[in-house]
Amino acid sequence: MNESVITSRANPLIKELRALAQKKVREQRGEFLVEGIQPVLQAFQSGAVVRMILVASDLLTSKIAREAVRTQERAGTRIVRISRDVFESLAEREHPTGIVAVVKITLRSLSELRVDEDAIFVALYQVSNPGNLGTILRTADAVNARGVILIGNATDPYAPSALKASRGAVFSIPLVRLENANELLEWCHARQVRIVTTSDRAAQNFWDADLRAPLVMVLGNEGEGLPQAILDQGNAVKIPMGGAVDSLNLAVAASVLLYECVRRRAS
Repeated sequence: MNESVITSRANPLIKELRALAQKKVREQRGEFLVEGIQPVLQAFQSGAVVRMILVASDLLTSKIAREAVRTQERAGTRIVRISRDVFESLAEREHPTGIVAVVKITLRSLSELRVDEDAIFVALYQVSNPGNLGTILRTADAVNARGVILIGNATDPYAPSALKASRGAVFSIPLVRLENANELLEWCHARQVRIVTTSDRAAQNFWDADLRAPLVMVLGNEGEGLPQAILDQGNAVKIPMGGAVDSLNLAVAASVLLYECVRRRAS
């Protein structure tokens, strides 16, 4: 076991890893950084391809995390030990816990998604806020959704703020990227998946709608919502608003709708 410690922020490897904060670099290399004990442990448990683990020993005090690192090292994963100062130069968190993993990006295709009588999917059209995306991933995991589908020019689910908001759900929820909505619509028709679209202009309240699974809940961009061409392809529903504000945060709206699906299923 090599116990040498990287102490320079200018180390070439550290520079390469720091560059993964950029979306284009993540896409080019097909990998991203995961920071924090809980998300990294979830990456291990999910079977994600972990290419490297960086550890700052004086920050990583968790016995569980230390043992998990030893297990990964015995399995052949590269372990890089770095100083506290170097770790803090990489960390996105205010109070870093001393562990970062470099993980391979793994995207699925629509054909890999499991469709059964309880299947709920979330499709997001050009969602632009990574925090919203991460929160929706976390909620999708909580309701045992079968997948999250990103359509068009969507934000990066592997951005640090998306990862932080997802609390590791990026490893448990299958993620699919599509260039346009036609691919989703064709798949839904072929697999008999009900399409529910969302708009504050819809005539029907969501609690009056047919939400039987299998179902895909389609939500639009935070500012512009769904284009009419997509709205027309599904049963359009709205969340009624009684106050001065005319819309909900996208992640809140997704949570309301997904939990209504769960409530229907349970009853």
